[in-house]
Amino acid sequence: MTTADEPRKGFWYQVGRPFRAIGRGLGRVLEALDLLSVILWIGRGIVWVVRGVGRGFSDS
Repeated sequence: MTTADEPRKGFWYQVGRPFRAIGRGLGRVLEALDLLSVILWIGRGIVWVVRGVGRGFSDS
């Protein structure tokens, strides 16, 4: 049994390390894309509201 202070060893742990690193990297990329998507949707909403207000003023 290993304690939390000891580094983990073993073939499968060593083999899995690169895949865990890739998974973490992909997770960060997906988080960044989600954030960008939210920012773009907010921007589209603001543009939609501004265009609606502009149409309201131009029609009257």
